Amino acid sequence: MTGLGWKRNAAEVLERRRRFFGRRMLDGILATLPVSLEGAGRPAPQEPLALRENPGLPADAGAESEWRAFEQKWPGPAENAERPFPSNAEVLDRLSVGEQARGRVEDDHLPVFYSILDAGECMVGAMFGSPVRFIHRRRGAAFSKADALLADYGGLSSLRFSLDNPWAKRFLDIQEHVRKHAAGRFGQHPCIAIDALNFAVEFREATAAYLDIYEHPDELRQLMELGLDFNTRFQEAQMERCGGTEGGSYAMIGEWVPFSKAVAMGVDAYLICSTQTYAEFGFEYQKRLIGHFGHGLMHFHCHRTDLAAEVARLPGLELFQFGGDTRDPVPTADRVPEMRRAVGDIPLQVFVDLKVFVERLARRRLEPNVWYIADGPGLAVDEANRLMDKVRAYRA
Repeated sequence: MTGLGWKRNAAEVLERRRRFFGRRMLDGILATLPVSLEGAGRPAPQEPLALRENPGLPADAGAESEWRAFEQKWPGPAENAERPFPSNAEVLDRLSVGEQARGRVEDDHLPVFYSILDAGECMVGAMFGSPVRFIHRRRGAAFSKADALLADYGGLSSLRFSLDNPWAKRFLDIQEHVRKHAAGRFGQHPCIAIDALNFAVEFREATAAYLDIYEHPDELRQLMELGLDFNTRFQEAQMERCGGTEGGSYAMIGEWVPFSKAVAMGVDAYLICSTQTYAEFGFEYQKRLIGHFGHGLMHFHCHRTDLAAEVARLPGLELFQFGGDTRDPVPTADRVPEMRRAVGDIPLQVFVDLKVFVERLARRRLEPNVWYIADGPGLAVDEANRLMDKVRAYRA
């Protein structure tokens, strides 16, 4: 049985989510805060929050005593060494670190796990028969590596996806294990869709996939059709196992959303492309994928307003997450007004520095209809809850 019992104020958060996704929080905000339990928390990450694999989880959420117990039980190899794919029990133990204690924090974070994160984006190649390796990362999900399957398009007709593929069955088995042990305490969400040009990159590698736009456009479209079929079937299988609660479902980026089904997707492969390329080799595939499930959530890893405006035309888009470009000299919070103009009234999710968030909250300078994910030193539980009192009272 899935549920959100580990979150003390789950009912309140779900109602806030209903208002936010229903576009009835046009003058208010959501906030996910970094917290520190037992003082130390997790080691400081080497990259900003927006670049980490699970941006819904603040950096210092784990209690150090729980991490030490985890590492005694699952010592693992050296950092960056090759490792076997982790067992279901190891995956669930790692995901659970700190979450029960974190439930005392009354921010808008919910205990919803990315249970097949160890598979990584290279899961796509693995499920089509490519050899795959896994690299150990301390206190984090493994990093996956798979070989490109299509040196040329001569092998396109032989590509087949089946839910009976050993790796597909393995990944879905993790979700079945998590569901079996959830006991109403936490949920889990499907992986992000690896679709359209993102899907082609997994088979052809980036340079070849970009050249295919000009040299092999018809074959590229056939490959992306295969990706649409794969994502539809694999997402459906995951949703069946992940389920939902309180009339909504679990989804990456959104954690819990007030829709029966919602698919998370991104446009990372298009960030160096023209808007015309996305319009011709991306938009229709993502439109059809959202159309199948009814609702879509978009990961947008840059601040290109021209591309954002094109992506925002997708029917059924319910959330637009952006930010995380470390080369951008402008703080992400300062990009919100221009991004709002680009995407209209679609609710935004943005990554901000905790100091900037606190300062602008005090001065009532935060843009509304936005879910802010703050990154910075972990706050004590009481400190975070006092800050959330101000967040809930905030009106633009």
